[in-house]
Amino acid sequence: MQSLGQDLRYGVRIMLKNRTFTVVVILTLALGIGANSAIFSLVDHFLLRALPVKDPQQLVSVRAARPNGGTTGSFAYPAFEEIRDLNNSFSGIFAYDGSHASATFDGQPDYVDADFVSGSYFDVLGVSAILGRTFTSDDDRPGVTPVVVISHGYWKRRFARDPAVIGKTIYVGKVPLTVVGVTSPEFSGLHVAGGSADLVLPM
Repeated sequence: MQSLGQDLRYGVRIMLKNRTFTVVVILTLALGIGANSAIFSLVDHFLLRALPVKDPQQLVSVRAARPNGGTTGSFAYPAFEEIRDLNNSFSGIFAYDGSHASATFDGQPDYVDADFVSGSYFDVLGVSAILGRTFTSDDDRPGVTPVVVISHGYWKRRFARDPAVIGKTIYVGKVPLTVVGVTSPEFSGLHVAGGSADLVLPM
């Protein structure tokens, strides 16, 4: 302990004699620690944080092997339906495709992020709406009235949190879709970081 005290006193005397060098060292350490903290925060936010859904550790991505090597997560919809109908391994399965779309409400156009998903999407993720409802497989059949679930962020930005948004019509392209629900502010779809898609539509 005595030796440590002497070393500390010696170090302080040296730093006081070379104040410029001391300031440079302290700033370098501060910048290094700050950079490490920032990098870890980004890694945690983008790579380590679990999706805000029920049992995220049980989610898996089904991929197909390419003939020339590698894998792909892209399937034709009939191929997805076959995988879904023959599924004996998972408690549920859904299809997902993120994209962009042109949406119009009350004559006002908007360029939005859109997730096109199969009807079992919300059920498999264990996610419910904070207003209205999510959609089900019954909404994902040909001939039914097209519906859409909007994100909390889009509801806040575009509709000023108006609870009367349920039942209103949003046009995506020329297709009219009835708003049936609003997701919670915590829900970001399959995006670990950043906001959720503005619209979630049945495929």
